[in-house]
Amino acid sequence: MKAMVVVAAALAAAGCSGRSEAGLDPTPAPPPASAPSASAPSGTALVLRTSTSGGIAGLGGPGSLPDFSLYGDGRVVAGASGALTEYRLTPRAVRRIVSAARNAGLATPRTVESPYMADAMYAVITFVVDGRPRTTRLVEPVSDGRAAALLALLNPSAWARGDLAAAPHPYRPAKVAALALPGSATGAPRWPFAVPLGSGTRVGTRTCTVLTGADARKAPAGRWSDWTDHGRFYRVMFRPLLPDEADCSALA
Repeated sequence: MKAMVVVAAALAAAGCSGRSEAGLDPTPAPPPASAPSASAPSGTALVLRTSTSGGIAGLGGPGSLPDFSLYGDGRVVAGASGALTEYRLTPRAVRRIVSAARNAGLATPRTVESPYMADAMYAVITFVVDGRPRTTRLVEPVSDGRAAALLALLNPSAWARGDLAAAPHPYRPAKVAALALPGSATGAPRWPFAVPLGSGTRVGTRTCTVLTGADARKAPAGRWSDWTDHGRFYRVMFRPLLPDEADCSALA
């Protein structure tokens, strides 16, 4: 899976310290599963995230969806283009992923560039230790063996049944961001939602407003579509907000 990785909040229950190095023992003994720490992140605290950026298409800009997000309670939201699936990992599987991130040295930010490709693809990895994100950017294909091994752990199709604490199901966001650009499609349908377009928060070149409740459930997440609102035409992308994303500011 082409991915940029954002690892946010190392699990204390996973035995992560505030210091990680790429040269650490790659197979440390995990702490007992029966002794979770009181300082472990809550269910909505991000632990690990992967995304793809760069390339000719300019992936990874403001408002783009990550490929993979892992939270403190084992919840995972993964997918692309709005077709997101929610998984629930066991504590043991979470510890395995966090240990791999620690052993890949992701607590120390670094950048591996490509001097030969102006449009290279990158895996961006941010590991948050003690609430502080540390970001690593690795050119694709990832040549760092331990980082590549971590990415391989993040492929849901490769997970054993015993890694899952519940059956996967489509992700149902509580909030959906409407990212709007000026449009020109005459005859476009009238914007059906209560929040008006064109007056929200700027996210890159787009105006962002947030749909909640019944509006969020009706929004066709992951699709561009044409709308008219207050006499103006818009081209709108519906982008589901993830559990750690409170509003449009998280997309900038």
